[in-house]
Amino acid sequence: MASGAKSFLLNRKSDWQDRSVIRNVELKDDMLVSENKSGENGVYIAGPFDSMEFETVWHRLRLDSDLPQGSVYKLRIYANDSPEVIIPSRDSCGVDKVNLNKYLFDERIDVHRKVDLFDDIGAKCYKNPRDVILYEFKGRYMWICIEFINYDQKPTKISSIKIEFPRVSFIDYLPEIYKDEKNNSKFLERFLGIFQSIYVDLEDKIDNTPLKYDVDHTTKDFLSWIGDWLSLKNTSVWSEEKLRKLVKEAVRIYKMKGTKRAVAKMVKEYIGIEPIIVEQFDVRENMYYHKQKEVVEKLFGDNGYVFTVMVPQAYIKDTENYVELLRVINEVKPVDSVCNLIILNDQIYLDHHCYIGMNSFITNTEDFVLNKQQDVNNLVVSN
Repeated sequence: MASGAKSFLLNRKSDWQDRSVIRNVELKDDMLVSENKSGENGVYIAGPFDSMEFETVWHRLRLDSDLPQGSVYKLRIYANDSPEVIIPSRDSCGVDKVNLNKYLFDERIDVHRKVDLFDDIGAKCYKNPRDVILYEFKGRYMWICIEFINYDQKPTKISSIKIEFPRVSFIDYLPEIYKDEKNNSKFLERFLGIFQSIYVDLEDKIDNTPLKYDVDHTTKDFLSWIGDWLSLKNTSVWSEEKLRKLVKEAVRIYKMKGTKRAVAKMVKEYIGIEPIIVEQFDVRENMYYHKQKEVVEKLFGDNGYVFTVMVPQAYIKDTENYVELLRVINEVKPVDSVCNLIILNDQIYLDHHCYIGMNSFITNTEDFVLNKQQDVNNLVVSN
């Protein structure tokens, strides 16, 4: 195995909060987010990470970050077999022996003094690292400190940190002569570490390939690709939650394509309520069709290929929503048919889409005054 056999993984809110000190850093969507709103540097300190074995040689630290231009973060790493450390005395005379864990989690001590402590005890500091080989870190316990420096107020995000141990090196698979320290084996080990990291990353991608196709865990970008692959077009119009649901039901939706049921389902998924769908045979079988043919054909079309979908105005915010809903319908409607998408508003226009109980309502009867002179009784007023 080319990677450390064991690891600590921080990628959830509970992980970030466990055994940590957090200042001027927020936890959003299971990520560390530093926006420097207060004008002070953000600080995240975590540890100890206990390998359970003394003199452990640590393997690798991988950090997945989103770093905007103009932002910097510094990663400090320290490892030791004991939490007891020697630090300069507060009165600048001599040194003090302190328990690192108690010191870091002492709320009376300023957080920036804790950051300085890492420098005092000889921690290694890295600027904007994403991948660190930890062969030079030896000890049962490890502590890390991340200092965020944001110059332009753009958020720096860290989605995960993975610390692997114990050390595993490609040099262990070579003949003994290559492990001889007299022959610069340390240099060879670090050199091979570059190719080992590339190999392990590729190996991890292959191992995690099944998760890519897991609808509940894959990223939204890959989810859109899966949706397109399963004949779900226009995936950009859907929220991530609805898209995951549709991908799960893609086979059933595909079987329904070209039917009234498919149109009704997709419209309901988009706006949240069942639409009213009127087909040509619904119109022509109406007993009043021949008496009001001209008006009916104006409202519902004059040929058998036209069907009408009606939705309340409250569920369509703007023209963009209207166009997106029409695109959704066009993907599942019958071939060669034409959708007449109607938005029902609450205003009355004669010979237009005005329906009692849908966008018009009968109120109580009341007197009506015309020209402030004549009373008209028993007039039915509708909204």
